[in-house]
Amino acid sequence: MSLVVFPFKEEDLRVVARNLGVAAHHPGVREVWAVAAAESAAMAQVSSVAAGITTPATPVRVFPQERMGTLRSGKGDGMNTALALAAERGFERVHFYDADITNFDTGWIDGAELHADQGFGVVRHRFPRAATDAMITWMVTRPGLALLFPGTVLPRLGQPLGGELLLSAEAVRALAADPFVTRRSDWGIDTVITHATTTLDVGIYEHNIPDGKRHALYGSLTEIRDMVLECLDAVSSLAGRQAPNPELRFETDPPAEVPADLKRTVGYDIDSTRAALGSPPSPGERRLLVGLGLDPDRPLEMSHTEWRRILPVLVERFDLADQDWRDVVFRLWVERVIHYTLNQVPAGYDAAIAYLEGTIEDFESGG
Repeated sequence: MSLVVFPFKEEDLRVVARNLGVAAHHPGVREVWAVAAAESAAMAQVSSVAAGITTPATPVRVFPQERMGTLRSGKGDGMNTALALAAERGFERVHFYDADITNFDTGWIDGAELHADQGFGVVRHRFPRAATDAMITWMVTRPGLALLFPGTVLPRLGQPLGGELLLSAEAVRALAADPFVTRRSDWGIDTVITHATTTLDVGIYEHNIPDGKRHALYGSLTEIRDMVLECLDAVSSLAGRQAPNPELRFETDPPAEVPADLKRTVGYDIDSTRAALGSPPSPGERRLLVGLGLDPDRPLEMSHTEWRRILPVLVERFDLADQDWRDVVFRLWVERVIHYTLNQVPAGYDAAIAYLEGTIEDFESGG
């Protein structure tokens, strides 16, 4: 008995409706849940759409997330609400998918179910991304996991922030009962779930979606400011926690050819991003920049070498509640993304992705 869950906030109603219908008509799915963000104004619209989805025996439920955690209420509250209810209801498998995927089809569900049938308790979907997409994954999460857990499965996972995964009943119960996971009510939830599932004995499979995950990309990187900061805080919170299970069964699909259009896609607008950073550092930012060995009166050149020096300090010292830390971390991350965009991306897609993989290996090896 499988459940499919779509956390949502204000995504394109047509996309959400189509995805709910795809899941509801899958023969292996017994229920579909759309869990609304606390402040979502779209819940009534999604509820109306869900009422019009007719299936033989698969109800589509739309309901608001509960306040589960202690941080900013966000995606984490939505996922944890679903995990708690799913554990109580005893579903054999629970799928999570982002509501804004424009190319979602039954293949996502089929691929996850196939590997669950092979005995994997967690099936994570991975997919090719544009060379300038997934910049939090490449610049924060994967290198942070490589620093904290070198030589383990964590630096090997291609999509540690992916919201597309299947969980067995055992994994669902473990996550729902873990206060460290439940506390993570914001964008850091994916990072924490990624770590927590590697400490279990359920096996992880990475299933490749060769067409990629198609969704709306960003204008200015300021649109994902909260996500950057909360994902760094989530990585920082993992310091000193249990290492992944060394006996964990882990397998992944072989690489596949990347669609040609993805190789040409631009993940963000560099000009509007630069404009958003036009103001000089505040006194508090200047103090932190000096403490990081940077000159606040000179342009920041965030090469990999410099980022390799600075990120371990950020992982150790970042304070999500401190506005100066929030401002300076976002500034440094943006400068790192821009430096990569201007210096590595022009070499072509394959060279840029190979470069990024090399940076993860460098973080893991200790530089």
